[in-house]
Amino acid sequence: MPSAWACAVCGFSLGEPIASLETSELCFVSDRRFPGRCVLTLREHATELFEASAAARGAFTEDMSRAARAIKLAVGAFKMNYEILGNADPHVHCHLIPRQHDEPNPRVPAWSHPQPQTELDEQHARRIKYRIRELLATGDNR
Repeated sequence: MPSAWACAVCGFSLGEPIASLETSELCFVSDRRFPGRCVLTLREHATELFEASAAARGAFTEDMSRAARAIKLAVGAFKMNYEILGNADPHVHCHLIPRQHDEPNPRVPAWSHPQPQTELDEQHARRIKYRIRELLATGDNR
C-alpha cells in the first residue's frame, strides 16, 4: 500500500493513496453510499486549476479520465460524477464519485444523499481498490 501523501505547501490530504498517476495521487475514500469513491489530488500545489502549469493541467485532466474509467469499470457504475470545489480545502483536487441506479436519489448531486457517510467493510473496500489499481496498470477497457 502506498504511504500517505500530503501537499508539502498546504498539507492537503484526503483519502488513502492507492495509485500515483502522471501528475496526481489517486486516493480511496471508504464510503458505503458510493463504493469506489476516490479523490484525485494534483501533486503540484495550486488553489485553482488555472494556477497550475499548462502541462500539469493537461496531465491532471488525463489522470482524471484514466482514474474515472477505472473506477467506473471496477464498480459497474452507470455514471461518474466529477466534483472540483476547493471551498473547504484550497488545493486542486477532484472527487470522483461513481453513481449507481439503485441509490435513493441517483439523479441528484452526491452531496444530497439522504444517508450519512459510513465506511465500507474492509474486504469489499480491498477488492475495489485492487480492481482500480489493476485497471489503471493494464489500461483494460472491460
